[in-house]
Amino acid sequence: MKIMNLRNKIFIFWGVMDVLALLGYLFFSMQSGNVPFYSDISAFYSNYGRLGVSGVTGGLVQLMFFINIALIISLIFSAWSFLAKKNINMIFFVVQEIARVCSLKCSVALIPMMLHLTGFRSALVAIVLFMLSEALKIGSVVWAKRNGTPRADAALTR
Repeated sequence: MKIMNLRNKIFIFWGVMDVLALLGYLFFSMQSGNVPFYSDISAFYSNYGRLGVSGVTGGLVQLMFFINIALIISLIFSAWSFLAKKNINMIFFVVQEIARVCSLKCSVALIPMMLHLTGFRSALVAIVLFMLSEALKIGSVVWAKRNGTPRADAALTR
């Protein structure tokens, strides 16, 4: 009987979190009567035009919006990578983590869902939980990449 190692458990956990985040986005978007992505982009440009921002500020607002959209799309690839236990590309991982910080999208998808469902509205608690979830993800994935796969030289010394 083959027992799943800790590396695989870590990858499955983060893959499931990415799937939940993607499903949560799709569910809440459709629950509001919106078409995912299309409605967001349409609403963004409608509201962006009313804001009357331009120049650097307008560019930053657009950049933040599209970082958020790209992050949601990237969840498909990261979920697949984690669940298929593929070798996680560290450049992709770092870029996705930067996008998460820019858009404040929590890696532990259960945290924002629970805050939403309970109606809890403390910004300080949400920021602390966000920081903890990102530290947990970064730490566990880096650990899994370093320690989860046996090195060839370690196998030779046995």
